Amino acid sequence: MLLNGKKALITGAAGILGSAIAELFVKQGCEVVIADVDERKLKAVADTLGESYSGIEAVLLDVTDEDAVKRVMEGLDRLDILINNAGVTRGKKIEELTLQEWNTMLSLNLTSVYLCSQYALPLLKQSCAPVIVNMSSINAIRMVPGFPVYSAAKSAIIAFTQQLALEAAAYGIRANCISPGRTGSEEQIQARMNDPKYKLEVDCYPIGRTGRPNDIANAALFLSSELSAFITGINLVVDGGLSLLNPTALIRPDLRERWKKGEYRLEGIEA
Repeated sequence: MLLNGKKALITGAAGILGSAIAELFVKQGCEVVIADVDERKLKAVADTLGESYSGIEAVLLDVTDEDAVKRVMEGLDRLDILINNAGVTRGKKIEELTLQEWNTMLSLNLTSVYLCSQYALPLLKQSCAPVIVNMSSINAIRMVPGFPVYSAAKSAIIAFTQQLALEAAAYGIRANCISPGRTGSEEQIQARMNDPKYKLEVDCYPIGRTGRPNDIANAALFLSSELSAFITGINLVVDGGLSLLNPTALIRPDLRERWKKGEYRLEGIEA
């Protein structure tokens, strides 16, 4: 088991990504502390995982509250892995955003990563193989109209992770981040299966599908284990190849069909 004997704290663990990471980690022998601000959903995840696995502890945590973050970290006996997964996706055009909405989104998605990382460092310094994994997004490198704060925060997470990797390297702490593409649970995908918009979206993914929670959980496991012992400061893009595409390939269904069939070839350009 890749994480046997390790202890991890996972924020935003009541969501589909956080709960998938928690389940995979306990399967790999890790003692897991799941944290979230949603008490009802957090309890549901803890109860579900607790039926099959031991080593699960749930703590209520608002990652934007410095005192709460400090209290949770000080309450841990040890820590080897911090997964900064908490965050929220909300869209609004720049001209419609209020300053309060801007600050709230930055606090939820970016400041929370700083707070949890800062207060986890004293514990991680005592670990033999300490790791921090931060959750960014494909929106950090490929923009979508209407998500200025979310994209800004997720882009900043990549830079913060690199800075963290440099500063923490002296203590043997590795810091990396993950940028998922569109990811949904099986239930969410089944509910949208017959939606023409969803079919068009899937058609734009070279791998032929959108992401599943386990795709992201597997990336988190890799970056948290000794399999990545010589990797720090990277942004691991997990998006099925979506970010590789030129916009032309996204808007021309004929090109997408040819590439999916392996028939794509360069077209001659007439003078």
